[in-house]
Amino acid sequence: MGESEAREVRLKSEYAEEYPDLEPGRWLRPSDLAARLVARTHARRRLSLHTRTFNPLHFEFRGGQRPGKRPPTARTRATDRPEDPAGDS
Repeated sequence: MGESEAREVRLKSEYAEEYPDLEPGRWLRPSDLAARLVARTHARRRLSLHTRTFNPLHFEFRGGQRPGKRPPTARTRATDRPEDPAGDS
């Protein structure tokens, strides 16, 4: 089995108005999108405009591993505990 494609994300055109600094339909690396969204959130909070940082329904994803196909030792956050492969949690 070969390596999977790099994960990419793009803004859906119907949500372009909510993200004026992003070009809809342009594929980005998730780390680039995350940096832009965090900067956007910080800027809005300085103006006392509190919004949700990220709504995954506003974006399309491709590449990378398919959902549910992560290795049992994979963690999504540093604070997550790895799953017990024997099911003895």
